[in-house]
Amino acid sequence: MYMNKILLFIFLVTPMIGICGTINTKLPAIYYGNQGWAMNEIEYISSWIGKRPIIILLFTDWCNTSMNNLFNYQLNNIWNNQSIPAITWEPFGCSGSSQPGIVGLIRNNTYDTYINQFGDRLKIWLAGNDGVLGNGDDRRVYLRLAHEMNGNWYPWSMSSTPQDFISAWHHIHDIFANKSLDSTRLQWIWCVNNADVGSYTAENYWVGENYVDWMGIDGYNFGKSQSWSSWLNPNQVFDNMITRLKNLSSTKPICINEYASTSVRTGNISNITAKYDWLQQFCVYMNNNQIKMASYFNTDKETDWAIFGGIRGDSLWTNYSVYTAYRDCFQSNDWIVINSTNPRLISDEEFSGTATTTAATATYSTSAATAITVEYANIYRQFLEILICIIMGNCSGVLPMGHGSNSNHPHGGPPGQARKHSNDGGRRGSGDSHGKGGGQGHGHGNKNH
Repeated sequence: MYMNKILLFIFLVTPMIGICGTINTKLPAIYYGNQGWAMNEIEYISSWIGKRPIIILLFTDWCNTSMNNLFNYQLNNIWNNQSIPAITWEPFGCSGSSQPGIVGLIRNNTYDTYINQFGDRLKIWLAGNDGVLGNGDDRRVYLRLAHEMNGNWYPWSMSSTPQDFISAWHHIHDIFANKSLDSTRLQWIWCVNNADVGSYTAENYWVGENYVDWMGIDGYNFGKSQSWSSWLNPNQVFDNMITRLKNLSSTKPICINEYASTSVRTGNISNITAKYDWLQQFCVYMNNNQIKMASYFNTDKETDWAIFGGIRGDSLWTNYSVYTAYRDCFQSNDWIVINSTNPRLISDEEFSGTATTTAATATYSTSAATAITVEYANIYRQFLEILICIIMGNCSGVLPMGHGSNSNHPHGGPPGQARKHSNDGGRRGSGDSHGKGGGQGHGHGNKNH
């Protein structure tokens, strides 16, 4: 008799525990094309979404002119806009010149003068306006060095071995560590391509836990936009590599540093509905796989990647073509937001991808935090009512009817307690035009808006 009551208790309470577990700690990030120059575009994106992207991805090469622009303008523009830069540091020469075997030269100290100069300037920038490293106004930055090394298209993957790469990474990391650039200011991202292309695997390039703060992946759904590509859902793009990275380290947070989808699902025809659905799927996928940061590649480059201001969208926002599924993903309470009272923008735990649920809840706006508190209070009240009724042996009027088969609750559970992310990736905004598969969108976004 008592065993039956215990089993009934577990059956009823388990869905509620699942509801509590939906709070996450995710960092909103984006690559928007202008890399710290035209920050008004980030203002427009923030206004459209209703949240500011905390992480701004940018790219820079190993040219002195680029270094001057980076430290004199780009990083300042991003930080002063209350975002944190994520530098993709590409060992190219000036004007994109390529030197195969460059990681071997780095390993052999050939580039030490440049690396030390970059590290010194980074230290000055991280020290903030007072120029003193180690106090309250210090800044933050992510550094993604020599990404996609398991591909065969970058010079740091050519005419060299994985051991050359590992030794070069260790060499640069050690130089920076000797400048007191610790993990509360600088986070290192080791980022692979979602698939191995070439002679070596991602695992061959693993530099070790002591030299990495985040493990990153770049992956795209090219659909049928290229002669060699086919439509891939988010799980087909990322599942394999996420599993492999978790085998390398069970403690490092995982981020997706570049992701995007085309709208070309079949033939050479744009299908806006298909891209909309893909974006919804990614939103759910990110939660289900504990992705702590994801940076959308918002630039129409090889195909129509953009979700804001590109050539296509399912709706218009002012003069911009937009995909509302991307915006809708940010309407939940599981995204970290800037703490206006913290001169360093976010906490050390949030910066490192190790923030707990409590820490994340504390960063939300008052209204969002109140809503979460009320939701948990209701769950706890129901928990106590069910526990008491089981003990007393009289649950009439307490237990919900039709448990587990409620059509309004895709995961089962009491009516009205829907989880934050349902199987369809979240509710579509009312009034948003959708379902224009095969159409040509609504014109070009005006970047000089």
